[in-house]
Amino acid sequence: MPRERRANIGRRTRHASQQQVYSRNLREERKNIIRENDRLRHRVSTRRSLASYNRLAFQYDPTANYSDDENLDIGRMTTICRYCNAVKFKRETVGLLLLVSINNSFNFAFSGVSTNNKNLSAMNYYAYRMMIRTHEENVILKCGRLFQQFAVDMYVKVETERLAFIRFNQPKLRSEDYIHLRDAIHSDGDVQNIGRLTILPSTYIGSPRHMHEYAQDAMTYVRNYGTPDLFITVTCNPKWTEIERELEPGQKPQDRHDIIARVFQQKLKVMMDVLTKYRVFGDTRCYMYSVEWQKRGLPYAHILIWLLNKLHSNEVDDIISAEIPDPVTDPRLHDIVTTQMVHGPCGALNPLSPCMADGKCTKRYPRPLVAETVTGNDGYPVYRRRSKEDNGRTIKVKVQNQEIEIGNEFIVPYCPLLSRIFETHANVESCHSAKSIKYLCKYVTKGSEMAVFGIASENVNDEISNFQMGRYVSTNEALWRLLSFQIHERYPTVVHLAVHLENGQRVYFTEANAAQRAERPPSTTLTSFFAMCEADPFAATLMYVEMPKYYTWNQSTKKFQRRKQETPVPDWPQVFSTDALGRMYTVHPRNDECFYLRLLLVNVRGPKSFAHLKTVNGHQCQTYREACQLLGLLENDSHWDLTLADSVVSSNAYQIRTLFAIIITTCFPSQPIQLWNKYKDAICEDILHRLRIQTNNPDIQITDEIYNEGLILIEDQCLTIANKLLIEVGMIAPNRLMHDAFNQELNRELQYNVDTLQEFVRNNVPLLNEQQKQVYKTLMQAVDNNTGGLFFLDAPGGTGKTFVISLILATIRSRCDIALALASSGIAATLLDGGRTAHSALKLPLNLNTIDTPTCNISRSSAMGKLLMQCKLIVWDECTMAHKKSLEALNFTLKDLRRNNNIFGGLMILLAGDFRQTLPVVPRGTPADELNACLKASPLWNNVKTLSLTTNMRVQLQNDQSAAQFSKQLLDLGNGKVPVDATSGLITLTNDFCRFVDTQLVLIENVFPNISENYKNYAWLSQRAILAAKNNDVHALNFTIQSKIAGDLVTYKSVDSITNPDDVVNYPTEFLNSLEIPGFPPHNLQLKVGTVILILRNLNPPRLCNGTRLSVKRLMPNLIEATIINGKYAGENVCIPRIPMIPTDLPFDFKRLQFPVRLAFAMTINKSQGQSLSVCGINLENHCFSHGQLYVACSRVGKPSALFVLTSDQKTKNVVYQRALQ
Repeated sequence: MPRERRANIGRRTRHASQQQVYSRNLREERKNIIRENDRLRHRVSTRRSLASYNRLAFQYDPTANYSDDENLDIGRMTTICRYCNAVKFKRETVGLLLLVSINNSFNFAFSGVSTNNKNLSAMNYYAYRMMIRTHEENVILKCGRLFQQFAVDMYVKVETERLAFIRFNQPKLRSEDYIHLRDAIHSDGDVQNIGRLTILPSTYIGSPRHMHEYAQDAMTYVRNYGTPDLFITVTCNPKWTEIERELEPGQKPQDRHDIIARVFQQKLKVMMDVLTKYRVFGDTRCYMYSVEWQKRGLPYAHILIWLLNKLHSNEVDDIISAEIPDPVTDPRLHDIVTTQMVHGPCGALNPLSPCMADGKCTKRYPRPLVAETVTGNDGYPVYRRRSKEDNGRTIKVKVQNQEIEIGNEFIVPYCPLLSRIFETHANVESCHSAKSIKYLCKYVTKGSEMAVFGIASENVNDEISNFQMGRYVSTNEALWRLLSFQIHERYPTVVHLAVHLENGQRVYFTEANAAQRAERPPSTTLTSFFAMCEADPFAATLMYVEMPKYYTWNQSTKKFQRRKQETPVPDWPQVFSTDALGRMYTVHPRNDECFYLRLLLVNVRGPKSFAHLKTVNGHQCQTYREACQLLGLLENDSHWDLTLADSVVSSNAYQIRTLFAIIITTCFPSQPIQLWNKYKDAICEDILHRLRIQTNNPDIQITDEIYNEGLILIEDQCLTIANKLLIEVGMIAPNRLMHDAFNQELNRELQYNVDTLQEFVRNNVPLLNEQQKQVYKTLMQAVDNNTGGLFFLDAPGGTGKTFVISLILATIRSRCDIALALASSGIAATLLDGGRTAHSALKLPLNLNTIDTPTCNISRSSAMGKLLMQCKLIVWDECTMAHKKSLEALNFTLKDLRRNNNIFGGLMILLAGDFRQTLPVVPRGTPADELNACLKASPLWNNVKTLSLTTNMRVQLQNDQSAAQFSKQLLDLGNGKVPVDATSGLITLTNDFCRFVDTQLVLIENVFPNISENYKNYAWLSQRAILAAKNNDVHALNFTIQSKIAGDLVTYKSVDSITNPDDVVNYPTEFLNSLEIPGFPPHNLQLKVGTVILILRNLNPPRLCNGTRLSVKRLMPNLIEATIINGKYAGENVCIPRIPMIPTDLPFDFKRLQFPVRLAFAMTINKSQGQSLSVCGINLENHCFSHGQLYVACSRVGKPSALFVLTSDQKTKNVVYQRALQ
């Protein structure tokens, strides 16, 4: 054997003298490949047989012959390598074989004696010996199992030598943080006492640290581009034609794992080309894959794909199937699926299947048979698998010498196009849910399995031994690694950035150079970043992680350098950007100062030094923690103290009291009594003032009785907000009768002015039209008879639904009876007197989608429990948005509370709404999910009595014929009667239906004319909004409109944290900051005075409900003061604090501390439901994607002249589920 270079054992490198020749050859080879790929792309785009290579027109063609297409064929092994005469596939590059500069090294006898004394690595030598050459016979390739043993032995030798190099050189090559090295030398000069052993580094491919780095790189993609869209697992098929035709006579695929490895590597390249270059699913933003090996040998790859245009849930069935194809119309796909994509069978059909454990399949087969694709609780869809009775197909398979029939329940999800192209097991999953982030990013980078046997480790800290323990190397893995094939691949590049304290960079040293290294420590990416910010004006505008996008890291000079090419940056000459991403190394919070330094690097732009990083508003802090604290990047009780201090400056006592109640019920300060003692005088100021007026004695001073009255008022608000007594939130209890405290809910519903209500009824009953009178009479008769029952008032917009409901509520309340007003949205709740959101009032669980039998969190002894027991009527407006389980939870709770087994415990329930409007929101749900969640899917709906309002009051009152025509057009739109183009699936909006605009700026100008002046008019703001189907469009519109308002932009950054300490390293702060969660405020909240905002939580119902719109009045560091602009409480000023919010649909425990608001000049269509506007704009550049969205958007106004629409060619998509209207 030739001598091995030690420098090549730790990592794959090439001799410096060969690098120039190698690089030149590699560049030429890559240019040829690029030119070839360009030609392939051109041929693919022009061939009609591959017209489906475009997601926008994705249509699998069963008649196409994909296997014969030259773009997808890896060819035969007939090309001769011009460097070493080995036979190769046409697309195999020079990286596979040997370099021309060392080719002469093989002119020696098999004994290993070199004729020119060149050094050669064992890996290159074995790769050379395993090549096929036409001019010589390679005996080892014909030795069957002996060849397999040879390949494994030789690779294990290479790996063992590499690990030995790392282990044996640690005493000579040690590392220590620079600050510790310097301190040790200066204190005692004993070099032997410093340094720590180097563990198995991340540069060793396949090591645990290497895999962890790749997992963190995947999280970097998630941080920048969101969750991946597709998770693909493709496995080598030993029956591929390319493998079988290269076998020698008498050989089987298991005899030639070298061919298996080489063919699979080529197939994997073609698959990545199909996915990324040919864009079968649309443009790819980024990707990563990892190659692994089964214990029995065959290689497979896990692939994650991020698409530029995210895959929507209603597109899943267009791409992925989990059903047996039709053997008549597509016999080839039928053969592929039935031979490659069938799991097991297992379960009761085959209890001895390898996938079985404890009597269950570990892969969860057989899967449930469902008629429509729905969203599962684990983040993956439950794909459509129709039963035999529902026209699903079956096949017969042999299990233990018996022929059995199986159906779609055992089919692994696949993409028909990919299966036809590659004719192998290719599992394709849609994985757009955030729940799958952690699993996917770790699973793709977990590495191959280990062998299982008992062993005792003498040193648990020896990472090398731990890596070797149970290490299982198959023949395929050995050959794959010997041939230097990539195990991981990704795009774009992720550049790792150092994080260390000042003088804390890691230094590698020997005993001889330790003192020299201490005096001149090497530069790092962090210190170079500081230097660039000092010298380069553009660098001073960047965050640390943004540097790799515009600068390259020169490893030899240890400096950042501007990129010389790629995309020019506007307004910055000689500055270019690429797709490269930066990622700071993670730091555990136990390393507190380094952790806080990293937190500052995430939030501070252009720091010029460590000292600059610690400087806040001209004050240089002693520690990085202090700097984080002053910047508001950490959560502690000082937040609430500063919030109350801000409110004392500008708010009245009632507002401060309300704010205090919100803080202690939603923010959970650790010492609320201290906050009370500090601010109790301000909280009780109005009580003292009122007492002085009542007694006509201005000299009365504040007393304990006044403080007690303040505590009672705070407790009443706490009961309203969270149903909690003060003692339950860590406060001192007021001196009051507990009976009074628990009756606050009841008292609130009985405090209405009876005389005012009776007058309202007398004045308005005569105004009812005939339909409304019939509805009013029917419902009041049911209330008077106390018969209970479930009623549904079907009322399109403009028919006077809210007027009738308000009259019914007033009639019951005028009799001193209780009528509870609920609504599915905060906006709808504010339109009803005493209205509250159903979720808040009924204490419904947040995760209704995942609970089988939810119940309301209401006990018989609670205030709400007592209220429901005495209630005469519950009105639930905009009920069509409610999940069926919420109604079922109410039914179960009322039966229990009222001890009555009749439906809803004998209580009368009035549901009101319009099923033409949007259905319940199911996160990442499919149409089947929405229909399954609809109230009509509940067994309770069989008991409903439907009443209808059809006369449009807007038309009658305004006597406007255009409004009459508009009303009819709206109903046609909602009923799905507008003609749909069969080719495009779009409808055409007519000129008499709305006013069309060409651009977003024109849309904004029409809806918000002269907003730079009119934003001060709250009534003007409340009557107009722009709607869009997608959040991204809404955010862009809001930022544009806000920029037209004068004033300084104030930025509030959230404090994001992981609550489980074990997960902190896996989810760095910048990743948490990047999460855009529906219903959550952004990490970077940017506001101006005069901006319209939307409340995202029920802070103080009914004033501050989820969906309440406000106008910002004052922006303080820890408090937002705003004015309500819609509903009964319009014009009232309120204070909004930061509150902690925890999402329920993420795979990790995450908390965001932020103001619960978003900009609301523009809103999503779903958020606007229930609100009437005078002027409405609709941005339909991205079509509506769910039932009723277009109808809801258009019906916010009553006439076509008030509706402005931005769409292409007056065409758009109108999604209507007829099942929801039946």
